[in-house]
Amino acid sequence: MRFLFFYGVLLGDVAPPAVKTLLADLGPGRRATVTGRLYAAGDPQGAYPVLVEGTGEVQGMVHEAGSVDTEALDRFERIDPDDPDKGEYRRIEMDAVCADGTHCVAEVYFYNHALSPQLRPIPHGDFARFLKETGHQPYSGT
Repeated sequence: MRFLFFYGVLLGDVAPPAVKTLLADLGPGRRATVTGRLYAAGDPQGAYPVLVEGTGEVQGMVHEAGSVDTEALDRFERIDPDDPDKGEYRRIEMDAVCADGTHCVAEVYFYNHALSPQLRPIPHGDFARFLKETGHQPYSGT
C-alpha cells in the first residue's frame, strides 16, 4: 500500500478548490508527523510551506494514495520531471508517525532548494496553525 503525507496546501482544510479536485481519490487520512523543519514562503498568490531536514516535528496527514494522480500533484508542486534537482520540490519517502503510534513510509514533498532569508520559520511545525495565527491566506495555485 502506498501512502502520501501532506503538511500544507494539500491538506483538505487548506487546499485551494483546484487542488481539492486532485485530492478526490485519496484514501482516508490520519493525523501524523514527520521529522524536519517547516518554513513559510510568501507568494503573491498566498503562503505555502517548505519542509527541509531538521530535528523538529512537522504536523500533517497521512493518506492512502488510492488512485490519486501524483503526476498532477507533482505539477502543482512544481516538480521538474526532466530534472528533479531543478524543481521547487522533490517527492521523497519518509517515516511518518501516526497519532496512534504506528509508523509507515509515506511520500512527502520535500523542498528542493537552499533556505533563503525570505523563508519564515514555523517552529511548531503546523502550517494550518501558522495560517490561523498570522492571518495569511494559503497559496491559491491559480
